[in-house]
Amino acid sequence: MISSDTTQHPCSLVKSYLLLTFIQKVFERDSLILEESGVLKTPDLYVEMVNAGIDRTGILLSEIKHEFKKYHIRVLDIQQNHSGVHATYIYKGVKEQFRMPMSAFRKEMYERMRAYLGLPTSLSHTAALPLPEKYRPELPNNSTPKPLRVVGRSWVASSSAYKHKSPRPAAFAASKRA
Repeated sequence: MISSDTTQHPCSLVKSYLLLTFIQKVFERDSLILEESGVLKTPDLYVEMVNAGIDRTGILLSEIKHEFKKYHIRVLDIQQNHSGVHATYIYKGVKEQFRMPMSAFRKEMYERMRAYLGLPTSLSHTAALPLPEKYRPELPNNSTPKPLRVVGRSWVASSSAYKHKSPRPAAFAASKRA
């Protein structure tokens, strides 16, 4: 008899792979929007924060891909629609399916995104995921990282806020080139 750990392991790897892939795409899109919007006074600060999230997801995604090779897992197809995310993958020569309702997928994505940005989370398995030692940034001798303070605002803005692209002021664009 196969233990539940054995059968759940490839499924959880595929789930993490899907979440990390989608999160990375969202972070990349958001970083580009922040950079090009011309609305923020200090976009570099926010872009740096989002890019740190991209770096974390990249590291975790490479570790998942390493696990895929180790356990001979191959994702064949990924589909997303209003009902959820579906993936077809091969594990030990057998074609398997992974399905997750969109509401649950978005909730976990949001929680993981918060963790990768260093924000507090409500899910214990995503809370403060430390980076492996070799990927941690070096800090000056007397410096300690300070936690981010979250004020009662949401990081999520409606997509309508980005529909109208305002041109950057010429002075701002010239200062960026200098």
